[in-house]
Amino acid sequence: MTDKRDLSLTPRKENQRDAQPIATPVQFSLSEIMQHFIDSMNSVKAQFDVADSLSAEGNIDGSKTIWRSQVVLAEGLMDFYIHEISKYCLFKMFIGNWDKSAKYMSFMVPMGKVEEAISAIESKDWFFGYLNDRFSRDVFISKESMKDQLNLIGIGFSQAMFKAFPSDKEETSTKQGAQIVEELFRRRNAIAHQNDRSHASAEQNDITKDFVKDYISKIEAIVNAIHDLAKEKG
Repeated sequence: MTDKRDLSLTPRKENQRDAQPIATPVQFSLSEIMQHFIDSMNSVKAQFDVADSLSAEGNIDGSKTIWRSQVVLAEGLMDFYIHEISKYCLFKMFIGNWDKSAKYMSFMVPMGKVEEAISAIESKDWFFGYLNDRFSRDVFISKESMKDQLNLIGIGFSQAMFKAFPSDKEETSTKQGAQIVEELFRRRNAIAHQNDRSHASAEQNDITKDFVKDYISKIEAIVNAIHDLAKEKG
């Protein structure tokens, strides 16, 4: 005799997935934030040796591919640095260690986080966690987004550009810096989204080692300026 199997449908169990612990974001010091940038940028610069080896073998296209990747990676490192320094600066304002910027006072926090803050009145870590989640979705390497973010965190876009690209007047440095930031962003996007090719002709822009070295030096100047201004705030 054939055994009878129970083929009837059983109710689906809801919400049975094991809850995964949420990692608490680490609050790094200024020096640690800067070291993250330096270590990562050193790794990007090390790729010059790879490109040089390819050039020595006659593989010029291979070298140019490396140089283009360095542009995209270097720009990403500046973006990540701004993410890290943003959390640091805003938290300093929140706990009262720094003067609050004008834009800080209009910084939006959802009601869910407000309720969390009320229930965790003895701790301010919820705010750092919120900053971590909030900024992880943002990009700060265009001219306008960088300007807004630096002004929000109390560094000041004009002050940063004046320190990064000094001239006789802050206004001159601000205009020059804004143009540089936009040019960096535009070339990065051309490489990342269209293989450095023209939409009109599909021809690929040329790239050289000297261009990439200058590109990286400008990114380092901006990051160093932001870091110095943050240090001056104590």
